[in-house]
Amino acid sequence: MTQRKRFLFISVSIIVLAAIAWYGLSSAPDRANHAERSSIPASGNETASMQRTSAMSRPADSSAPGDPANRDLRIRQLPGRAFAVTDFGRVPSGTVDQVIAGLTPQALAGDATASYGIFLKLNECQNINRRASRGSAVQASPDVVSACLDLSAENEISASRWLTLAAEQGNMGARLLYAADSESALGGPAALLRDPDRTKEYKQKATGYLQDMVAQGSVDALLQLGNAYHAGVLLDEDLVTSRAYFEAARLADPSVVPVQQINTLDKALNAQQLSIARRKGSQIHDACCR
Repeated sequence: MTQRKRFLFISVSIIVLAAIAWYGLSSAPDRANHAERSSIPASGNETASMQRTSAMSRPADSSAPGDPANRDLRIRQLPGRAFAVTDFGRVPSGTVDQVIAGLTPQALAGDATASYGIFLKLNECQNINRRASRGSAVQASPDVVSACLDLSAENEISASRWLTLAAEQGNMGARLLYAADSESALGGPAALLRDPDRTKEYKQKATGYLQDMVAQGSVDALLQLGNAYHAGVLLDEDLVTSRAYFEAARLADPSVVPVQQINTLDKALNAQQLSIARRKGSQIHDACCR
């Protein structure tokens, strides 16, 4: 993964932007059978089932690269305990209703990879529908496209619930995206303004996920926390701490460091602040990654 691609993931969420590039789609039943396909679980009894399952099953407080929740991820091991994710998994093949029907039982039974796969498939439909509405070319088979075009707005919005469930179940890709992209996690910035309590809970959970991943040695989480402290949205702005997390990431893997952003921070800090940031970054790196 190049430095630019990794940084775009941290800033905007590369999983969303790159989903179309991951398509490995297979053929599905013809259009004549589409009207008889099962609906996507998004509301009513199915939503209640998701809520009960999430409440009853113990969330994965800690998530490590070798956990079953991360079995589809590809990891690049770095010196010490540090690691970087190079592949967050592929969009499941088939039409959206086939994927939902096939993966829902596993997801509700606690399978984070299945929950994340449903999110990726719904997100694929969002991208397809967005491109189709603009008259842009869609790189998917006709049956996949038609299923997405028939997707109700309510079902399309349910993607955020599946992402949240996958993050609770311990999938690291879901946790990084949950923290990086409030639109995917909550349904858009407007949701943050409408419900302050939910926003507070979201920020606490997202920060907790990133801190847990840092404790496991995740360079991606180091970068994301550095970005969060710089942006001042997920966390209160703290340029010294932002620079410290970027310094910790640099010590783990210099190739992933966002040089331009670090240069901006270095210009904003005085000599004493920069010295503190570098020292703090070394301490973070020693705790997480040596």
